[in-house]
Amino acid sequence: MSVQVVIVEDERLVAQDIAQILRDEGYFICAIASDGQTAIEKILEFSPDLVLLDIRIKGEIDGIDVAKFIQSFCDIPIVYLSAFSDSETLKRAQLTNPMGYVVKPFRSEQLLTTIKIALTTHSSKQEKNQESLIKSKFLSIIRDELRNPLNAILGFSECLKGEMLGSVNVEQVEALQVINSSGNHLLRLINNIIDLSMLEAGQFNIQFGLMSISSTCQVIVEHIQKDAVKKQINLEAKIQDDLPLMLLDERRIFKVLVDLLGNAIKFTQEHGHVTLEVTHEHQIEQKSFIRIAITDTGIGISPENLHQLFQPFSQADTSLSRKYGGMGLGLASSKRIIELHGGRIEVASELGVGSCFTVYLPCGQA
Repeated sequence: MSVQVVIVEDERLVAQDIAQILRDEGYFICAIASDGQTAIEKILEFSPDLVLLDIRIKGEIDGIDVAKFIQSFCDIPIVYLSAFSDSETLKRAQLTNPMGYVVKPFRSEQLLTTIKIALTTHSSKQEKNQESLIKSKFLSIIRDELRNPLNAILGFSECLKGEMLGSVNVEQVEALQVINSSGNHLLRLINNIIDLSMLEAGQFNIQFGLMSISSTCQVIVEHIQKDAVKKQINLEAKIQDDLPLMLLDERRIFKVLVDLLGNAIKFTQEHGHVTLEVTHEHQIEQKSFIRIAITDTGIGISPENLHQLFQPFSQADTSLSRKYGGMGLGLASSKRIIELHGGRIEVASELGVGSCFTVYLPCGQA
């Protein structure tokens, strides 16, 4: 089907000339209007694929007012036609986000090229909007249809394991532990997908509050200790005394550090060593920072994989690391959360030797 066009031009000969140029190229001219009121009526009647719109037209409504009306009710690309290119007119026109602007007199090649670019740009914009809509629906399904039932499964498995609903034997406890462990793993993946999507959409809210980074790190070590014990890994904490209070989103920072320390445990083989070191650095770029370094004796990361480590769905793709699973979302989310706090994250690693992830958080004026 040919592209349908409405032409809004009050100079009859110019309008007929434009119509002929477009017909020769296979476009279908729905209507030609010479004033704003007629233009609006024709646009609503035909819902064209494109509107060629002169800025200065007959009547009380000019072309820019017509464009504003169109954008209030329709998603139709607009290309302005005008003999006026003064800064004030251009400024008013730009506020309506047109897909193109052709200054009269123009050559037919110029007009046709501008139209093709406008249609292509608008089509791309519609595809992105459709992708965004599908993504929003997908996230809604994940949040409501997956996460909520999963929370119920985890809650009831904890109740059963704790014998709140009756006694269970040893084999049943072991099965419940597998259910609980697998469910928590899936919940972490779901939460990472949601967090990363919100970060990319600019909808991720940071709630700053006064917190003690030393207390938070001590709680994190206690929280992660059981995973270290299972693998007989020596987990060591070196937290400097008298660290200043900080303005941070405690829940978000807690999750970031738990993920980083959890990765260190996950990618370190049995009988390895993981260290969490927290210090107050006074002269990094003439600012006061808290430095949090997580060092492990794990599998390490090859130099060619380091540059893509913080990209979504990326992992250190070695034969050893693939067996550990995961979607490669945690580090991408962690990096963006740290940056939202005004900080940064760095990594140094050697394949087969280990890695060190270092987080710098500005102290600010707590």
